[in-house]
Amino acid sequence: MNTDVLRAKLALRIGADRRVETTDELLDRVSSTLAEVERRYRGAGDTEVRHWSARFRALMEENRFWPSGRILNNTGTRQAQLASCFVLPLADDFDSVFDTLKIAAVCHRTGGGTGFDLSPLRERGAPISSAEAAGASGPVSWLRLFDAETAVVAQGGKMRGANMGSLSVYHPDILEFIDVKRTVGRLHNFNISVAVDDAFMQAVEAGQDIELVSPQSGHGAGRIAAERIWQHICENAWRTGDPGLLFTDAMNRANPLLGHLGPIRTTNPCGEQTLYPYEPSNLGSINLASFLRVDRCDVDWELLRGTIRDAVRLLDNAIDASRYPEARFTEMAQANRRLGLGVMGYADLLVRLGIPYDSDEAMALIDRLGATIRDTAWAASEKLAQERGAYPNWSYSGRALPARNCAITTIAPTGTISMVAGCSSGIEPRFAAVWNKDVLRPDGITSADEDLLSELMRHTGLDRDDALALLRNKPVPELPLPARVLAPYRYAHAIPGIWHVRTVARWQQYTDNAVSKTVNLSHDCAVADVSEAFFEGWRLGCKGLSVYREGSRDRDLLTANHAENEPEPPRQSKQLVGAGEI
Repeated sequence: MNTDVLRAKLALRIGADRRVETTDELLDRVSSTLAEVERRYRGAGDTEVRHWSARFRALMEENRFWPSGRILNNTGTRQAQLASCFVLPLADDFDSVFDTLKIAAVCHRTGGGTGFDLSPLRERGAPISSAEAAGASGPVSWLRLFDAETAVVAQGGKMRGANMGSLSVYHPDILEFIDVKRTVGRLHNFNISVAVDDAFMQAVEAGQDIELVSPQSGHGAGRIAAERIWQHICENAWRTGDPGLLFTDAMNRANPLLGHLGPIRTTNPCGEQTLYPYEPSNLGSINLASFLRVDRCDVDWELLRGTIRDAVRLLDNAIDASRYPEARFTEMAQANRRLGLGVMGYADLLVRLGIPYDSDEAMALIDRLGATIRDTAWAASEKLAQERGAYPNWSYSGRALPARNCAITTIAPTGTISMVAGCSSGIEPRFAAVWNKDVLRPDGITSADEDLLSELMRHTGLDRDDALALLRNKPVPELPLPARVLAPYRYAHAIPGIWHVRTVARWQQYTDNAVSKTVNLSHDCAVADVSEAFFEGWRLGCKGLSVYREGSRDRDLLTANHAENEPEPPRQSKQLVGAGEI
C-alpha cells in the first residue's frame, strides 16, 4: 500500500489546522461507515456491524481490494456522495440543456464523472423558434459549453471532472463531431465516442452508403458513404486518441433491462459503465497481484472468492450510504443497484507467473479469473437478495434467481487506486521499464519496473543505481538476461494492437458492464492499424474501444524515456477495411 498517495489524494483535512487524516483514520472512517448500513437490514446489532467493519477494513489493509476514490474520499463526510459516475440526458430543448448543465456541475463538484448522449440535439442550421436566429448551433457547440463548466467547477474541487460525449453515427453533424478535437481544441475535460451499430459496421465492410437522420424531424438528411465516416474516425483516433467507438448493439445484447427501460445509449467518461439516464454507479477493484501464492505457481483461488464476496457486499452497502446530488439519481440507484466491481494488477500477476501478456496462456488465465469473479459475484448478489430483497427492477430482467444487483462486474482504469495499491492499472500491461506519471508533483513521479530491476540486479550483480541506469539506457530485449527471464516483460507499445483488443474482448466475456482499456499503438503505426483494431473489437464482441498512438497528444499522462514529433499519416501499405487508401 502506498500511504503517501492515499493521504495526498484521498485523505480528509481535519480541524482548524487542516491536519491530514492518517491512514488508520481513513480506513476506519470508510469501513465503519459502510458497515453501519448493516443496521438497516434484519436489525443487525453492534456485534455484526463490528464484524463487517473489520472485514471491510481487511480488504484494504491487506491490499486485496480498494473501493474507488469517491468512496475513499467521501464516505463518512457531510457530502457523502459515493458514486464515481453518472449519465445525464440531453433533450432537444434550450431550458432542458441548461438544467442538465446545472446537474452536471453538482456531479463534478462532488467528484463524479458524467456521460452524455448528444444524439437528440438538432443539427447545425436546423430551424429553431427564434425568428431572428440563423438556426441551431448543433451538438458540438453544446459540447464546448459542458467542457467549460467542468473546467470552472474543477477549480474549486479536489479532483478534475471528466466527461464522455457520444453521438450517433447517423446524426447529420457526425463529421463535425468526429473532427472536434482537431478543429476547436483538445476539449481537455471530454472523451468523445461515436455510437455505431452492427448495420453501420456492415455498411463499411460492404462499401455502402448510410442515411443520416435529423433528430428533430426524424426524416432523412442525406446519404453518405459509410467508409468516408470510417476514414474520419480512424484518422482522428490516430492523431488525437479520439474518438473511440461505442458498439451499441453489443451493449444492449447484454442489457437485462432492455425490454423494460429501453436501450442504453452511452457510458461514463472512461467507457466501463453502461448507464441509463440519471443512473449512477460506484466502483471498486480487486488487486489480482495480491492473490499470487507463495510458491508463485498459481492464484489463491479461495482467498480470491472470499474477497469477491466481501467486495460485493461493501459496494452494495455504498449504494445505501451514498447521498446522491439529485433525487432522480437516488431513484435509479435504488431501482437497479448497479455495481462496478473490477480488477487491477492483472499485468503484475502475469509477470510473476511468468506469462507473457500477448499469449494464449494469458487468455486461458483470463478465462479462469473471469469465470471465478463472475460466478462468485453473482452468487454473492443472490445471497444478498435473500437477506435484503432483490433490486426492484429484477422482475423485468428475465433472470431466474432473484439478485440484489442488475449488473456487478466492470473493468475500470483504476488510475488512483492502482497507485494506492502499488500495482498495474486495470487490465493494462505495464507501460515501460522506466516511466514518468504526470501526477502529484509538477514534474510527475518517475517509476521503474521493480520486478525487472530485481532480476537485473540478481543476474548481473549490479547495485540498484547501476541497474536502473542500464534500464534507462538499454532497450529491454538487449538487457543481459536469459530469454526465459525476459519473456513475460511485455510493455504497452511492444505488444501488437491485436493482442490489446483480444484482451479487452476476453475480459468482456465475463463482464456485466463494459471494459475500459486503451489499445496502445506504437508511434509509427499506420491509420490502417487503427481501423484493424476497431474492426477486430467489433467482431470479437467488445462494447466499446479506444486507441492511443504513443505521443499523439500534446501532453501524455504516462511517458517512457523517449519522445518523437508527430508525423503526418503515412500512406497505407494495407487498406482500411472497406475503404481504399488514404
